[in-house]
Amino acid sequence: MDKITLKGIEFFAYHGVLQSEKELGQSFSADCELYLDISLCNDDLSKTVNYADVACEITSFCRENRYDLLETLADNLAKDILLNYSLVKELVLTIHKPHAPIPTGFDDVSLTVKRGWHTCYLATGSNLGDREKNLDTVWSEIEKNPYIMGICKSDYIETEPYGVKDQPDFLNGAIKVRTILTPRELLKFCNDTEMLCGRVRTRRWGERTLDVDILMYDSEVIFTDDLKIPHPEMHKRAFVLQPLAQIEPYLIHPVRKINVTELLDQLNKGE
Repeated sequence: MDKITLKGIEFFAYHGVLQSEKELGQSFSADCELYLDISLCNDDLSKTVNYADVACEITSFCRENRYDLLETLADNLAKDILLNYSLVKELVLTIHKPHAPIPTGFDDVSLTVKRGWHTCYLATGSNLGDREKNLDTVWSEIEKNPYIMGICKSDYIETEPYGVKDQPDFLNGAIKVRTILTPRELLKFCNDTEMLCGRVRTRRWGERTLDVDILMYDSEVIFTDDLKIPHPEMHKRAFVLQPLAQIEPYLIHPVRKINVTELLDQLNKGE
């Protein structure tokens, strides 16, 4: 992608933990790298990003909002830019606080965040209560969230329980979204949506009002105690692959390097 760079955008604002910072304010500055495709702009400003507008957006946002932490300021500002400038696919934003209240000599304090739009796939399942309504809740919560754009969703399929058989049959589906949420923010969205439908975790592979799992986040591979992407069991589960193949049959699994249709065929053949 191509890059537009803005450096040293100055503004006076009231961000900080100390009461004096909240009352007196201080000078800050920001650097911003905007990543987009300008190959077809053809000297037309409407087909690129007006960097003067972006600079004004940065100063206005930082003056009109107040936060204790640079972390919160940078995160919210980055999301604001991505929402307001649709051609920007990714950005790197640095906030400088050269007059921070630090009791030693120093040149600068800064915080840098990298944010962008990501294509993600979610698996949904329910076998308690109004199963269809529970699955519909996921799409309705996506529509309410300004940081997630619902692209498409599969039909719902009825499947037998996986792992633990003494429970009702499931309805399962898949959803494709674009989001500026980080993987952990997206995980929180999934967990919060489950809780909205009264999810209670009992036994592994047990019954639930709603299950929302992140299947893929772009082509990233994440393996931590609390988050694993791609979903480590997706290639073993027909009830995941079947609805996913309906909406994205040629989606390539980032680890196995074959598409979901082939994974489903292998699973059905017992390979």
